[in-house]
Amino acid sequence: MRYLILLTPSKKWRDGVALHNQPVMPEHAVYVQTEYNKGNIVLAGPFGGSTGGAIVIDAETEEDVITFADYDPTVKNGIFSYEIKQWDYKMSKCETGNPAFDQGYVDYKHKIQKELGII
Repeated sequence: MRYLILLTPSKKWRDGVALHNQPVMPEHAVYVQTEYNKGNIVLAGPFGGSTGGAIVIDAETEEDVITFADYDPTVKNGIFSYEIKQWDYKMSKCETGNPAFDQGYVDYKHKIQKELGII
C-alpha cells in the first residue's frame, strides 16, 4: 500500500528558524534517506515557507507507517507532528533524484546550528 505522511510543525518547532536548520533536521534527513535507500520512500520533501513537509511511502500496513513516523527524530523530539493518509493513487510521474544524505551532512548541519545558537 502507498501512504502519505503529512508533517506539520509541533510544540518544539522554533519560529524564525528555517526548516533545514531546525533541531534534529539533519538526523531526520538521514532517517528518511535510509528508508529511501531500501526502496520504500517514493518521494519526500519540505513545503515552501517552512510549513512542514510530506513523505510518500510504500509499506505493508498502516502500522508499519506509524512505526516509521514515530521513530522519525523530528517526531520523537517534538519538532513535527504527523498525519497519515492511505493514498490510492491513480497516476504517478516521479522524477528520480537522490541527495545522498549521510553523517557528513549531519556534522555539517550541526556546525551551522551551533553557530546559529539553535543547538
